[in-house]
Amino acid sequence: MEQELERLAVKACRFDQKPSSQQISRFRWLFNYTESQALNAIMDFRSDMNHQELTDEQWTTVQTEKEAQGHDRESYEHQRQLWFAKPNQSTFSSAESGGAKLFLFKLREPIPSLEVLQREFGVTAELKTGYDEDGHDADFASVDRETKQAIEEWIQKHPTLHPPSFIPIRQAAKDLSETAINDNVAFAPAQAEYPVWTFTSPEELRNQLHFYRTPKLVPASIKGGILRSWRQKFKALVDGPATAEVFGQAYRLHDPAHEESLRCREGTVYEVVRCRISFGDGEEVHGLTFRFTAIDQLDPS
Repeated sequence: MEQELERLAVKACRFDQKPSSQQISRFRWLFNYTESQALNAIMDFRSDMNHQELTDEQWTTVQTEKEAQGHDRESYEHQRQLWFAKPNQSTFSSAESGGAKLFLFKLREPIPSLEVLQREFGVTAELKTGYDEDGHDADFASVDRETKQAIEEWIQKHPTLHPPSFIPIRQAAKDLSETAINDNVAFAPAQAEYPVWTFTSPEELRNQLHFYRTPKLVPASIKGGILRSWRQKFKALVDGPATAEVFGQAYRLHDPAHEESLRCREGTVYEVVRCRISFGDGEEVHGLTFRFTAIDQLDPS
């Protein structure tokens, strides 16, 4: 009780102090406030007797890192207050997620490993390594939208130094259980079957997969689809009459990472579907292509 009264007394003393011009400038620079917004934010923050402050130990843990970013203890506590003010917010808003169904979740305290993720949320995720927003090596787990929401709600009940960090995976969906151009193809290739043929263009492959030379594609066609215009400059493949035929070129992929890269290039307005690819010599194979899903965004026919 005595410690709590001392904490409130300190906060009341801070509220009586007019923010320095240096602190106002700090808040303006860190949070993109106007001068009046910065002043109000500081005074509102100091008058809030209920927000959870950092302990001395917590501040010592992050002090060097945060001061290098321009923070002092007060501005960092204000940032944490903004982070945790709304339970369903994360690093990216839903608009920035671009319709993403999967997210890369940065593993760090209080969820530092896949084992903790599985124990707390009952999900099995694949470990992925990469770089965080500051360019540092980091470990990530791929989670779906429901798990993302569960993590955000869990974090609200377990205060931490860091907000949950999610990176939306904007890639074409791939769920081959029932997806095919015009539903006129057998259930092949399987979800994780390789090698497969993909119906695409040499420019896409060379640019996206960083091939040294333009890869050799085979003239081919697929039936059951038609091309529509999107944003007045892109050709989008959609379902068409069973007799319709689209001509292009096909390439045989041998590496799952190559397909994943192409899926990221196409984005969430496409999905991977099965199709029959026919070649000039009469040969026909079961392959995959990208079908456009945002039908309401197509240009008028």
